Parts: sequence; C-alpha cells; structure tokens
Amino acid sequence: VTGGAHGIGAAIAARLIEAGATVTIADLDPRGADSAAAIGAQFVACDITDTEQLANAVATAAGSEGLDISINNAGIFPTTGPVASVADDFVSRMLDVNVRAQFSATREAAAHMPRGGSIVNMASIAGLGGGANISAYAASKAAVVSMTHAHAIELGPSGIRVNAIAPGIIDTPGVQEQLEPLRSSGVDIGKRIAANPVGLAGQPDHIARAVLFLVSGLAAFVSGHVLVVDGGSTA
Repeated sequence: VTGGAHGIGAAIAARLIEAGATVTIADLDPRGADSAAAIGAQFVACDITDTEQLANAVATAAGSEGLDISINNAGIFPTTGPVASVADDFVSRMLDVNVRAQFSATREAAAHMPRGGSIVNMASIAGLGGGANISAYAASKAAVVSMTHAHAIELGPSGIRVNAIAPGIIDTPGVQEQLEPLRSSGVDIGKRIAANPVGLAGQPDHIARAVLFLVSGLAAFVSGHVLVVDGGSTA
C-alpha cells in the first residue's frame, strides 16, 4: 500500500490486515512506521517518484513469494488555483507523483505477480468531471482512469486485474487542511464534506471497504473498472 502512513492508505492497510493479508506500507512519511507497527504491517520508507526506492519497496513487499495485491494510493492533491497562476513546475510535480509514479508502481508490482493478482489505483471524481481551480489535479486523475483501462487490457492475460477507486470528498487531515480557509469565512466544514445525497461525511474506511471488495474473489470478473465512492455526489 503506497501512501499508507495515514488517511485513506492507512485505512486500506488496516482492512487488508483484518482480512488476513500480509501488508507492507510504503510511504515517504516516517510516521508510517508507527502506523504499520500498530496494525502488524511492515513499513518501507519510500519516495514513489524515486524509481530505485520504489523498486526496492515493491521487492521488499514481494519477498520470495511474490505479490497478490498492490494498492497505488500515494498521491498529492493540493488545490491547483486559477489556471493563470499555475506554474509549469507545479503541473510537472502533480503529474510526476500522481501519474508517472503510479505507472512505475504498476510495472514493478506486475513483475512480482507470477500467480496473477489485483492492482487498485486511486483516481478521483475530479478525474471524471473536472472542476474549477483543480485543473492540474483533475488532469492527473483523468490520466489514472485511462491508465487503469489500458493496464487492465494489457495485464489481464497474465491474470492481473487492474481497477481504480474514484473517491468523492473524504474526511482526511489533508482535506481538512485544504478546506481550512473556508472555515474562517464561516463555512461549516463538516456540512461541506457531508454535502452529498447520502448525507454522510466520507471516511477513509468507506474507501478501504471498496478496495477490499475489488481485491477479493468477489470481484473476480471485475477489471478495468473505476468504482465511484462518493455518497452519490456525481449521480
């Protein structure tokens, strides 16, 4: 599980452990070591944009027996801002982390799946519909959607299923930080996060449950699919 130190990634790792999987968390944040220890997972410090570190993390997770599951969760999601104010290096960084590194992670994971397996990418509803002031982020997640379709077709004959999750707004520390400026103007952040037809504030475990389904035998005939988990926001 890349980006498993906290938030959605940590919830995914916990659900997989609960289901009986042997889990490795790969994260740039050293606090991931504590998160991993708390649930009985292994931790590998890893900057997913560093090809050598990524390859080492995947190989460490695979060990001598190979991988069955790979969760490409790590990513960045700062608000882009008005298109006129977005610098090229910002866009390059967004694409490097959210697209190129996920591509590399899939390549490395597939090489360690001799029995086949399941890969889940983290997309976003922003990659399906866009939005003002998030153009670079939306573009990166749209690329993840397309990459998921392409890799599902290419890797399917090797017994590897590739799917993606498109979360809506999820109540994580990162999202709280993104929305914090609205709080000072009197916006109720809790209500904003729960502003969907279901009326629930999306939680990391809502995404973790969806991932658990996609990697399980219950989804044996599901590949190339983007599962939207957003409380009906995009219905």
